[in-house]
Amino acid sequence: MEYKDLSPAIQSEEQLRRLIEDKMAKNEMDFPSERTLENELGVSRTTLRRSLDTLEKEAVIKKRSRKGIEINPKKTINILQMNSMSSQLPTNQTVVVFLNEITEGVEEVNRFLKIAISAPLFKITRLRIVEDSPFSYEISYLDSARFSGIEKIDFNNTSLYRVLEERYHIKPTYGREELRFVSATEELASILKRPEKTPLFEVVSKAFDQNDEPFEYSKQYLIGDQMKYKINAKNIFDYLEDE
Repeated sequence: MEYKDLSPAIQSEEQLRRLIEDKMAKNEMDFPSERTLENELGVSRTTLRRSLDTLEKEAVIKKRSRKGIEINPKKTINILQMNSMSSQLPTNQTVVVFLNEITEGVEEVNRFLKIAISAPLFKITRLRIVEDSPFSYEISYLDSARFSGIEKIDFNNTSLYRVLEERYHIKPTYGREELRFVSATEELASILKRPEKTPLFEVVSKAFDQNDEPFEYSKQYLIGDQMKYKINAKNIFDYLEDE
């Protein structure tokens, strides 16, 4: 077996990651200058910049013209955790409802919800603002017959899952999520206040209740450089994918 020493750029990159983790644990977002880092890490300016470029591409840090380097405090979401997004994000958030209505059926959605293709749906679209900045645009569909009167509820700054539990006795239990990268269209860019073609996470979620019945189909568009996904799974060897 052959072993190779880590390159200076990789070594400095790992040191920078540890430095960032320590600062974030202390809620410190400031970052030393390149000259200071060069001296502390004992690397050349070229090596240091190569490491910083890697971290910038991953959106771990931000380089600001005339302001130096800043740590990018991404929000973390556990992709397997079946609770509302509101509970996984900071308390300083606002949810603004754009649309809240009964609409015509959507074939893909209706098939998942196991209702007639022509059956009407409850549709809600929302913009989530975290720490005064647009964070995600969310589109959710539910069976309007199953959740009678839901279109009359004011969901501004209100958790959809909390309403489903308290009013309709639906407990989100598990789900399937499809995650991919997309570029912001003109419409999404306008909603999220970002340039067109900004990288976004598109997350299609299919949620099931305590009786293994499908109850929600949703799409979320999240700004790529503001968040990261993680997977925390228990009893993974007991997991079976339902067909």
